[in-house]
Amino acid sequence: MPEPKEWMTVKEAAALIGRHVSQVYRWIDAGRLTTRVRADGVTVVLSKAVLRIEPSVRRGRPRGSISQR
Repeated sequence: MPEPKEWMTVKEAAALIGRHVSQVYRWIDAGRLTTRVRADGVTVVLSKAVLRIEPSVRRGRPRGSISQR
């Protein structure tokens, strides 16, 4: 797999780690990802930060939470 570029769009970051774009924006809002805005107004994230944070985040419902059924 080739090395990802240093800065990537939120959409590219989500595709890289197999998550939805909204999850990446939640990480940005929480201050967990380094971002900047390009001259064309597109938000980009630091790719190494995305690769570092993704394995530390658990997927699914927290243990002991009640289903909405």
